[in-house]
Amino acid sequence: MATGGAQALANLAHGLRDLFFPPACAACGEPVGPDEFLCPACQGQIEPLAAPACRLCGLPGHPWHCPACAASPPAFDAAHALAMHAGPLAEVVRGFKYQRRYWLGQGLSRLLGQAPRSWWATADLIAPVPLHPRRLVARGFNQALVLAGGLPRGQGPELAPRLLNRKRYTRPQVGLDPGARRRNVEGAFAVAPAWQGRLQGAWVLLVDDVFTTGATANECAKVLKDAGAERVEVLTLVRAAAAKS
Repeated sequence: MATGGAQALANLAHGLRDLFFPPACAACGEPVGPDEFLCPACQGQIEPLAAPACRLCGLPGHPWHCPACAASPPAFDAAHALAMHAGPLAEVVRGFKYQRRYWLGQGLSRLLGQAPRSWWATADLIAPVPLHPRRLVARGFNQALVLAGGLPRGQGPELAPRLLNRKRYTRPQVGLDPGARRRNVEGAFAVAPAWQGRLQGAWVLLVDDVFTTGATANECAKVLKDAGAERVEVLTLVRAAAAKS
């Protein structure tokens, strides 16, 4: 089924559920108000990233650079995340991404929209990390694009959903160690032909759902800078704890 059709059916199912059943917390199922996404108990379990944090990858506990970034600085200039990938929020993100619960994207995108303006408002372009067409068909939507839609733009950055292409199919990163993650996505991305020659001096914000080791973001940043981008930063909803080598 086409992506738009899958999204429409998901939205219809969610609308019918709200018609016959009261709104419920996306994490625990407890009743919530009509405009609420998480109940107060689950909301209270969201873990903001603790300061200090690595100035490049955002890993908490490092006032300047973490050991990994000091040894091999990433191609991106900074990475920001709203919260740690833990507790009820992690469960909701997994359900959204892997169980095709598209309707959860509305609340998650609103949550990402609460990111400090200093993290995104001065960017020229917002580029969701792309999915390979095979995975897009299987999932029915690109979770990064859904989340990026939550960032209020107005006079701010332009959303560029087709700035990057995923030119090679890769296995899921889940379960891979940092080295395997880097090898898995090496050469997997390219700047779309329509954007070639248009990135000179641009400030690009990459958006994705989860930052784990930064391998995907790093590979995207490489191709963006090779195409002329001056600065590339990363914004994710959640950040995993440091992966083991």
